Amino acid sequence: MADLKNFLKRYNLYISTFKLTSFDSENNYYLCRDETKEVIDFDKIIAEKFTDSNKRPKSFDAIYIHENSLYCIEFKNQKPGKIDNEEIQGKLEEGKKELIHFLKESKIDIKKINFIYAVVYKECKSNFEKYKCGLVQSKIEFGLEKFKKSGFVKDVFTSDIAFFKRAFKLKMKEELAC
Repeated sequence: MADLKNFLKRYNLYISTFKLTSFDSENNYYLCRDETKEVIDFDKIIAEKFTDSNKRPKSFDAIYIHENSLYCIEFKNQKPGKIDNEEIQGKLEEGKKELIHFLKESKIDIKKINFIYAVVYKECKSNFEKYKCGLVQSKIEFGLEKFKKSGFVKDVFTSDIAFFKRAFKLKMKEELAC
């Protein structure tokens, strides 16, 4: 994490929480309510760096840093079948391009960084939805598998918020209050 300290120092004004970065303003809803873990509000960085919204690249919502891994997280308050594949792919492609630029400005060797993309969507509640979401938990959705296969990112996770919470606990050894 030593390399990433420069990045954190440079963008400390953008430190936020899972709760704030998962907010769906159209529906006035927080997909995750955790306020204990710090993330970087990447959408906010992009919005301030690109004030002209017509020239603003697509971006993911948050960056969670764990050791030398950057978890680039996109929250979608939608069921998986309603999520636009092209939009999700564009957020990864354009967002990572800008993130690499910011990392290089902070003099970080990006070869030492693991980029992981996570798309977290609305919890599946009905029996049919739970069955469907159970099938997709082990599969990378939204056409994102090509980014992992090509090495563009080290890994990709697509899951509902309940699975994301369990996976976070397994990987980070910490509870996430979503």
